[in-house]
Amino acid sequence: MSNEIVCSVKNLTKRFTGIIANDNISLDIYRNEILAIIGENGAGKSTFCKMLTGIYQPSEGQIIVNGEEKVFRSVADSMKAGIGMVYQERNIIGLLNGAQNICFGSEPHRGTIINEKEAMAKAVEIRDRLNLNTPLDVYVEQLGAGDQQLIEIMRALYAEPNLLILDEPTASLGEGEVEPFLEFLKEQKAKLGISIIFISHKIEEVFSVADRVAVFTDGKCTLFAKTSEVTQDECIRAMLRSDKIKPLDIPEKNVDALEVIAQVSTANYDDKEHQLNITMRLGEVIGCYGLVGAGRTEAFEALCGLRKMKNCDFVFDGKKIVPRSSNEMIKLGMSMTPEKRADGIYKSQSLVDNICNLFLDKGLSHGIFGMIDFKKSRIFAGNVLKKNAVKFSSMDQSIVELSGGNIQKIIIGRTIENPKAKVLVFDEPTAGIDIGAKHEIYKMIRALAEEENKSVVFISSELDELLAVCDELYVFADGNVINKFKRRDFNKTLVLETAVRGKVV
Repeated sequence: MSNEIVCSVKNLTKRFTGIIANDNISLDIYRNEILAIIGENGAGKSTFCKMLTGIYQPSEGQIIVNGEEKVFRSVADSMKAGIGMVYQERNIIGLLNGAQNICFGSEPHRGTIINEKEAMAKAVEIRDRLNLNTPLDVYVEQLGAGDQQLIEIMRALYAEPNLLILDEPTASLGEGEVEPFLEFLKEQKAKLGISIIFISHKIEEVFSVADRVAVFTDGKCTLFAKTSEVTQDECIRAMLRSDKIKPLDIPEKNVDALEVIAQVSTANYDDKEHQLNITMRLGEVIGCYGLVGAGRTEAFEALCGLRKMKNCDFVFDGKKIVPRSSNEMIKLGMSMTPEKRADGIYKSQSLVDNICNLFLDKGLSHGIFGMIDFKKSRIFAGNVLKKNAVKFSSMDQSIVELSGGNIQKIIIGRTIENPKAKVLVFDEPTAGIDIGAKHEIYKMIRALAEEENKSVVFISSELDELLAVCDELYVFADGNVINKFKRRDFNKTLVLETAVRGKVV
């Protein structure tokens, strides 16, 4: 690590409506160093990097590159200043080969035709400079996750950046691919003379690869130090978020005495066997927590028939089953609301349509051609809206005109109208909504368990709300459940440390 500052941010702040995503962050990034940024989901890591790459513009503060203040209006502006980024989500084109992906968007031309021979030569030059053996002449969809990741890095280096940002680069790598990849990063930072921002939630990786570490919590940088001068425990303590959510008044109960409605030990999906060991009981709320790539959503998508399942040890309502479709599981009594609200609504349709389209076989249609009974539909929709305290101006208005909290109430309220519902899985139901609407959803979740005797699964990235609402808490890492806690044993620090370390502590 040299003393030359490649990039500085001073008092960098980003505000969205009602939210401060980054709050007065100041730090320097030196040449030939790896700076790790670590923090819980929602701590502000991604927003920070989106400002560095021109996706967002700061509300306040400065970005200084090589001593010159910059204002990035686009990703192209950031790239011109020498900043490149490899995103967590794969951004490759499967039906192009490695060389075509590396040069994509900046291909060498001979007249108006892409010069494939020169593109291959440029890609080979980058690969050889990095001392890699990744195939460049085969479709990248045929490559493993590790080689795909290297193709993305080579594409970023094609623009010759001074600062390379890697967002959760190991999240999709297999166990045998992580260690070689980290060694590769350590070798290249000095060889190429570049700086690297390494975003991760795995603290062992951070201390293995980084020269310095910045801990983000609630949008603030709460710790900034050399990894040689700070401990992993100090970083974990700095990650703990302030308690903004007060625990609900939940009566003590012996959850082990409640009726078990579903139980799963192992499940094979995404070409891998996962150890889940989850028990769902009527009258109980279980929480599922984990950091990026932990596999909470994927597990319940598989159990709810939304993700292809090869086989599993899953007993539902006394019968051993292998979920094959979401319709099958809904009929049995298990359903899941999606993490993204946009995936759970008909954007161009009214409140009535959004509520009733799922219930046309429940007496809302009639006649030989199944014509919709509009009167019954409006009565049914009106009852759902009233029961769930949805604020709206007209049942005929488009659902996208409502606030996020009210859309979420409709999605949840519609889901629980299934008379066969026994297990209700809510994936990030409070994401992006205000604190008042969040508390309404907390109370709704508790009422479903205590008054309706449902089994409720609450998946969330906000540890505080899970600790406030749930009876039991399952912690995920790498697609498996690695620990569980009963309410009487809830310990915020221990839960977070378990998630960050990816093992029982």
